[in-house]
Amino acid sequence: MLRERRAIDPDSKKMWRSAGTAGALGIEIALCIVIGAGGGYLLDRKFNTHWIMYLGFLFGIGAAIKGIVRVTKQYKRESAKEDQQQGGGGDRSN
Repeated sequence: MLRERRAIDPDSKKMWRSAGTAGALGIEIALCIVIGAGGGYLLDRKFNTHWIMYLGFLFGIGAAIKGIVRVTKQYKRESAKEDQQQGGGGDRSN
């Protein structure tokens, strides 16, 4: 016997999509920093220096900030699109 599929509530769907995006962003931030610092650490060991890890860490932070900016722009675009569909038309460029 097959069960009937119920329609997903649009508000619930939006909430789960936002939660998934936030979780993915958190993982992306952590990985950027760990990969940057880890790569710098390996290069430090290979070249017998003590400063490349810090540089890798800074590059990782830069990549994480770029990811945050990307997700923020995407969220603003989606919010503006929803406002237009609902007839709000208000400017949300705070």
